[in-house]
Amino acid sequence: MFPGGDVSLDVSLTLPSDGQACFGTGIVNVCLAVTPTQALTISDVTTIDTSDFTICAATVSGGSNYCVVAATSITVNATLRAKGTKPLVLIASDSITVNQLIDVGSHRTTSEFIGAGADPAVCVAGTAAVTRGGGAGGSFTGTGGTGGASAGGGPGGQPENATTTITELRGGCPGQNGDGGGKGAGGHGGGAVYLIASNRIDITGPGINAAGEGGAPGMPIANISSGAGGGGSGGMIGFDTPTLTCTGLILANGGGGGEGSGEIAAGSPGTDPSTTSPATGGTGNPIGGDGGAGSSGAAGGAGANGKNGTLNQGANGGGGGGGGGAGLIKGPVDSLGNNVSPDPIP
Repeated sequence: MFPGGDVSLDVSLTLPSDGQACFGTGIVNVCLAVTPTQALTISDVTTIDTSDFTICAATVSGGSNYCVVAATSITVNATLRAKGTKPLVLIASDSITVNQLIDVGSHRTTSEFIGAGADPAVCVAGTAAVTRGGGAGGSFTGTGGTGGASAGGGPGGQPENATTTITELRGGCPGQNGDGGGKGAGGHGGGAVYLIASNRIDITGPGINAAGEGGAPGMPIANISSGAGGGGSGGMIGFDTPTLTCTGLILANGGGGGEGSGEIAAGSPGTDPSTTSPATGGTGNPIGGDGGAGSSGAAGGAGANGKNGTLNQGANGGGGGGGGGAGLIKGPVDSLGNNVSPDPIP
């Protein structure tokens, strides 16, 4: 039912005009305008844009801030990526089977990818870096790391506070930009996805990714150093079902901070999370401050602080970006296995 590539979703559900069904018992509780009657199988690598209202199911309540895709059963047999302004909600009146990757993470690749619902308007910027300091990491349930100072004394950015009460499905927050003419951009926060099934959810294969993006490095401009960007925070993954089995990776860690530049050589970017281990900050420039590692492990875990730039024979380095803080994984704690980060909460 999904053609491959970057597409508009064409799922034609033949539904009774007076049908209505409500799904979800937690923070996502959606009433559909009509009851699903057809199954959905993702057979080809597919990217959907949640900003496109034509792909989203009509809802009576609870779905206005989300893009809802509903079917009797949903089977993911090829990579499914989602971008766009709204978080993605998958609803099945029977079951959801995830055999391949669901990816709403943000990634610093050749063609940068920003996950669905990332960088929501509720994110607060914190205190920006000045005088070639590094940007702070993005915060969500975990606090981003502070940015490193430049060798010239410019302080790094200070992160926003972590969010302690989550009342809706939302993505993670971006890292701050560094300071300077060649400042590194902050990484985008991870996106958000929620899976709701009336009977069961089974996850095998690669799993689900809602991780934050690594920060970009500082670049020297006219022999003047620049600070690096902070890593984006992790996003959000949620599950609502009576029965859940999982052998795949469930990931909502923050990205690594970028490395500050020297006066001649650029820094290195922070890495995007790919395992439960912390995403590493950028390193390698002899005077640019290293980036801080992204969050990993504990629920609400913080990103590491970026390092200060150093002074060497009169040349001063820009500050490193802070690592992104933890996102949120919400669901049956005992059913998600050990290959999950941060630790899930019920």
